[in-house]
Amino acid sequence: MHFVDILSEHLDAFKLEYQHKLTNEHHQAMNAMLSCKTFNKGCSQWQCDDCHRYQDLPLSCGHRSCNLCQHNTTQDWLNRQQMKLLPVDYYMDTFTLPSQLRALTFQHQQA
Repeated sequence: MHFVDILSEHLDAFKLEYQHKLTNEHHQAMNAMLSCKTFNKGCSQWQCDDCHRYQDLPLSCGHRSCNLCQHNTTQDWLNRQQMKLLPVDYYMDTFTLPSQLRALTFQHQQA
């Protein structure tokens, strides 16, 4: 199961619950992912060199948030980042912002 399957199944309830918080960028990302690798976006036609049969393949959306078509891009980025790592132990620290700062950070997601 892919994220887009979950999004498609629960989209109406999600929008009903969070419509007032969704930005235009959120809507664009959801629309792109929902149409990714469907024939709604068009297709490319490939021909086998051996048997000369044609196959139509749906186009991907190319959106940076789409896990279906950004897998290779993400993997390439991850490989580049791993090559930059120093030969020392790393750890990740996760924290929660105080409730007073959450609205501010939500309004300035691009910063």
